[in-house]
Amino acid sequence: MADTIKEKIQNAGEAAKDAAKKTGDKIQEGAETIAEKTADAVKSAGQAAKDAGQKLKDKSGT
Repeated sequence: MADTIKEKIQNAGEAAKDAAKKTGDKIQEGAETIAEKTADAVKSAGQAAKDAGQKLKDKSGT
């Protein structure tokens, strides 16, 4: 019986380890997606600022 309890504890430990790894992987995937979207947004904002600056330059005749 001791072996059965020991095995159950080990199996529960493995299950918890696997669940934690899966959770960590999901968190990492989410963080990477957020980073990509943030980079795209910053790039878009930079392009918009550049375009606005060019329009002002064109209007001023410089």
